Amino acid sequence: AGMAIGKGTEYFTSFDFGPVMSIKDRALTGPATVVIQGLGVGMISCVLPTIILVASIMFCSVLASAYGVSVAAVGMLATLGITLATDAYGPVADNAGGLAEMAGLDA
Repeated sequence: AGMAIGKGTEYFTSFDFGPVMSIKDRALTGPATVVIQGLGVGMISCVLPTIILVASIMFCSVLASAYGVSVAAVGMLATLGITLATDAYGPVADNAGGLAEMAGLDA
């Protein structure tokens, strides 16, 4: 399920595929159409992960009842720690780099 969601995310966010190119093409008529197309593509992009998650939950429920659903949920949440740690590290590194630059330190 995770790989399918990743591929769907890549499809809706990569410049190589239709959804992003359709947003780019709307720039010829003005900024308002870009916003409208972007909102539309963003809303449509939520359908695929929702369907995949619902199918995964239903499959786990059929396979092992409530226990299967709970194990699947814990499995999906297991990556949360590393994701949060990685996301939190970016601003810390940016601030450290800015402080070093303002202090005139060598890189």
